[in-house]
Amino acid sequence: MNKKTDLRILRTKQSIRKAFYELIQVKGYEAITIQDIADRAMINRNTFYLHYQNKPDLLDTCINELLSELKDAVVLCPIGMNPFSISILETVMQTVLEHISLNTTFYYAMLIEENRIYQFRAKMENIIKDKLNEGWSPIQGQSHLSISKELLLEYLVSAFMGIVIWWIKNDQPLPADEAASQFSRIVTYGHLKASGIQLED
Repeated sequence: MNKKTDLRILRTKQSIRKAFYELIQVKGYEAITIQDIADRAMINRNTFYLHYQNKPDLLDTCINELLSELKDAVVLCPIGMNPFSISILETVMQTVLEHISLNTTFYYAMLIEENRIYQFRAKMENIIKDKLNEGWSPIQGQSHLSISKELLLEYLVSAFMGIVIWWIKNDQPLPADEAASQFSRIVTYGHLKASGIQLED
């Protein structure tokens, strides 16, 4: 297969996926037909079936490829909780937001409002949880936590995903680095102290 053919296949797949993401936002996943995708991508149905078996195959391929890219990016983030550094969560969050900014249409389709794909969020949460869990590898008697490790991880991942969804839904209202910085300060210092509210003893 020559380069020209390779590029044509790549462009066709990109067109199919772009049409798919846009249709999910408009109609929701269940209502989309192969003909809808073909019409929007300006191809015929036979061309679609040259690349994907059916609609679930297209969805699985899109989810797995994008989350694989996200995982590869997150894996490169240094992390350790002994001692904890405020830059840890900030780095992970900024990496995730920057990846989202390059694939906004897909993430919007997968995560936002009534048309979201629930399996995508669950898989994304597992990537974040696995990354944060790296920081709690037992180190010479320092593995004990005063609260449940599982509860803490659930709290962090829920807060993390809440910020991600807010950021996407509101059209990226803060730069990725600033949103990440504010998130890490909230988690590290607590929401009251991080917002500058004076506390009484």
